[in-house]
Amino acid sequence: MSRVSAVPVSASLSKTPGDGLGNLVGITPVAGTTPAVRGDQCRPTVQLTAVAGAMIHLALSAPCNRDERIVVRHSGLSFAARTRSDGTATILFPALRPDATVALYLADSRLVMGRVAVPEVAGYSRYAIMWEWPAEVELRVTDGDKVLIGTPPVIGGSDPRVMSLGSPDVQYPLMARVYSVPGKGLGQAALTGELRITPASCGRTLRLETVQTAAGVTKVAERSVAVPLCGTAGDILLLKNLGAPLTRPPPK
Repeated sequence: MSRVSAVPVSASLSKTPGDGLGNLVGITPVAGTTPAVRGDQCRPTVQLTAVAGAMIHLALSAPCNRDERIVVRHSGLSFAARTRSDGTATILFPALRPDATVALYLADSRLVMGRVAVPEVAGYSRYAIMWEWPAEVELRVTDGDKVLIGTPPVIGGSDPRVMSLGSPDVQYPLMARVYSVPGKGLGQAALTGELRITPASCGRTLRLETVQTAAGVTKVAERSVAVPLCGTAGDILLLKNLGAPLTRPPPK
């Protein structure tokens, strides 16, 4: 059975990489809603709060989107989550820009947006890798004798870490890993992607997206990965040369 998403395709990995969300309208300083409709009891609202560690705390209330897939997008970062049985969701994720714009795509084609200032993000460098089903990826960061893999995001903390974003149990998973480190660059750490070869992915060409930000420079890129033919299920395909140093484009 093929997987079908009720959320628009535009809410998944973008076809044309860019570090913004296009021409957005109706953005409020902290919270966002869809346009009010007379008698509309389903209008979703979102509250964004900047918290320690250059993180964003998102609180969504969507009374008519209970236990449904939602997609969060911010400055090239995308991942899917799920609302609770009452239509609420609380999500913690890393900011990539000090003027953070966030868009949420709901299953009934509603779009809710908000903006929040996260000035602390100027002190961090971050690298994110994103993928859709059937890809299964882990980001491994090796720095000397330390090895980091994805763990749930937490508030605060300045140590280097890899954050896991996305819910694997939604109808059409869209996952992300974000490596975060204080400073103006990713340092000397080696970033490696480990793509698991499964019966669902073998013999296919999968699309991954990355976004990297450091010292005011942001780069969004797309990468196609040819997965070996079936018969190698269970093996790991290593993706190297991730997180190359960023450079500013020459002035025009």
